[in-house]
Amino acid sequence: MRSRANAILGVGVLVVGSGALLGAMQLPVAAAHVDAVTAHAINFGAPKWQTSVLPDASTPIALSSPNVADLPGGPAVVVGDEGGNVYSFNLASGAKVWTYYAGAPVNSSPSVAAVTPGSGLDTVFVGSGDAAIPTAGGYQAISPSGGDQWFVQESNPATDPTQHNGVQASLAVGDLQGGTDVTAGSLGQDQDALNAGNGSMLTGFPWFEADSNFTTPALADLYSNGATEIVEGGDSSAGVAYGESYAAGGHLRILSPTGNAGAPQPNDGLDCQYNTNETVESSPAVGEFFGSSSTVGIVFGTGATYGQTDTNKVIAVDSHCNLAWSASLDGNTKSSPALADVLGNGQLQVVEGTDNGTTGTVYALNGANGATLWSTNMNRVIGSVVTADLGSGYQDVLAPTTNGVVVLDGKTGATITTLQPDTGFQNSPLITDDPNGTIGITLAGYQAGGSIVYHYEIAGSNGSVVNEAGAWPQFHHDPALTGDAGTAQNIEVPCNAPTGKPSGYYLAASDGGVFNFGNLPFCGSTGAIGLNEPVVGMAATPDGGGYWLVASDGGIFSFGDAKFYGSTGAMHLNQPIVGMAATPDGKGYWLVAADGGIFTFGDATYFGSTGAMHLNQPIVGMAPTPDGKGYWLVASDGGIFTFGDATYFGSTGAMHLNQPVVGMAPTHDSRGYWLVAADGGIFTFGDAKFYGSTGGIRLNQPVVGMAATPDGAGYRFVAADGGIFNFGDAQPDGSLGAIHLNKPIVGMAGF
Repeated sequence: MRSRANAILGVGVLVVGSGALLGAMQLPVAAAHVDAVTAHAINFGAPKWQTSVLPDASTPIALSSPNVADLPGGPAVVVGDEGGNVYSFNLASGAKVWTYYAGAPVNSSPSVAAVTPGSGLDTVFVGSGDAAIPTAGGYQAISPSGGDQWFVQESNPATDPTQHNGVQASLAVGDLQGGTDVTAGSLGQDQDALNAGNGSMLTGFPWFEADSNFTTPALADLYSNGATEIVEGGDSSAGVAYGESYAAGGHLRILSPTGNAGAPQPNDGLDCQYNTNETVESSPAVGEFFGSSSTVGIVFGTGATYGQTDTNKVIAVDSHCNLAWSASLDGNTKSSPALADVLGNGQLQVVEGTDNGTTGTVYALNGANGATLWSTNMNRVIGSVVTADLGSGYQDVLAPTTNGVVVLDGKTGATITTLQPDTGFQNSPLITDDPNGTIGITLAGYQAGGSIVYHYEIAGSNGSVVNEAGAWPQFHHDPALTGDAGTAQNIEVPCNAPTGKPSGYYLAASDGGVFNFGNLPFCGSTGAIGLNEPVVGMAATPDGGGYWLVASDGGIFSFGDAKFYGSTGAMHLNQPIVGMAATPDGKGYWLVAADGGIFTFGDATYFGSTGAMHLNQPIVGMAPTPDGKGYWLVASDGGIFTFGDATYFGSTGAMHLNQPVVGMAPTHDSRGYWLVAADGGIFTFGDAKFYGSTGGIRLNQPVVGMAATPDGAGYRFVAADGGIFNFGDAQPDGSLGAIHLNKPIVGMAGF
């Protein structure tokens, strides 16, 4: 079957660069049925910064949506244009960081991930090439400093007279085969999945997609089996290839992360497929949006090629490609839907923009059945909507149009304001938790003279809500462009290690919610997604710029400058994991199970375990020696087990305890350690000093962990409700004791 890429020049980008969009622009028109509704007031003010008009008038920023990356100098906005440029601007100041030339149009949205060993800075990934220039470009990675990291051309099967095609889809980032990987369809017949660090092809790829694919894949663990499925749309032309019959239209596909590995045909490897009689050019969104059900669903729009019954539709299917509902709207639905809690009811609704060629509409749809909750008319909506809690307690909607970005009240659809009505936008806005703690809004659009980027900050706002549950703050949800609003993918946000010495502590809840105190940054959490097993512990990197969470099955979730070195998530364990510890240089970690089994990753060395021993009581925690050449294990009866250069200084294994031991911490010179019990009782050994305890105090919730201060002259405990108890030189940086938590605290990591 020959790719339809050459036959659909302009499909998916029909409006890009057209005179109607780059010339005079009309002001938005509000829908009559919401005119009487009063929207809540927000003070947007003037942009904090904006670029000068970029010299790309005939090839402007169009379909490429801005993203945020950790680059030299701090978080930065990255976005591409049709001239093949990828621009980066410092998020706080707007200063140019670098400009990269990709060699072909960049209508894809950049995705980002930290993949350079020893660096917390992000590599930027783009697809280059578009339907107007379909044989140029490919898959590209840009180094944090703005140089070439790698470039891979798509290669079609030998039967295709066109050897290579470009990539207009955006590259989604995720763990496909045990590392950090990227994938996207191409404008040709094959789809690549690549190692994000070096661009090497993954096993089972290239995968034969048969026809052009403009959609950014969603990446999600749909089946709670630890595997990350690839969820994507695509075009289809009538024909037969590798024994498969293809009809004119499109499809939603769920592809195995191992592609066609071990299968006889290059188009094998699909978990399932939903076929449409219209192209699918809308990037799918994944989440638990079927009302109160926890069932994972997939929702997507279509295209505007064949003019059939699926044209202008939003379609929802379950994780096995069974139709749940579809909704017919008033224009094409090429833009990608957002899944957001616009009603403030704790559930996800579907928000979609339409384009009928002269005007557009934004719809909020009931996620359970597709019924319209509200709709608001405006100018053409070509880019995808995003959402933010701008102070209302629910998600408001930002809709990009050909005449500005229209801000809508999430509950009613009433227009709050229009930002930059003199500028055209065919991409998504970007909502960020800015370095000063406020909500930032970045817009990247075009005027007659060229592109321009604006950055607003909402005075008095709280940036910590940007990535809260129910938010959809950018194109395809997050910086990795996973399109996943609620499965087992961890959600990362850009962060930097504190300037100077780290001071403070992290707390982790059993749902993977993370709470940061002192000068430590928030780098992401799993608090808004479903986990196969609960989180049981955490560890921080030495510079305080990242952390790991570990679940009871040994699944590892890494954030900030914490690197993923492996997990036991896919292994059968004799006993559940109960804790973890990082190596001194942060380049590895140990996991410990309840039977004292030890699992090593990265540069962590195995020094022994109690996995083959009979224990009186289960292991509850571990602590490494300062040089990383040994570790202690502690059981719930206070029994101590030493390995490597860890020295035994005593235990409570033969004592009667009022409450079980729940954790331990070594002194800074490794010549002693503290044990803490669930009632906050402290037991000191070696040169560990007693600075106080809560053993004689009635606690609202039991103590679940402890951490010593760097100089060993103090320690702090954390209770299950997030209450903090400081002793010695441990400073009070805050607690969660007065806050309602969705799940209890299970661990802490401190400095």
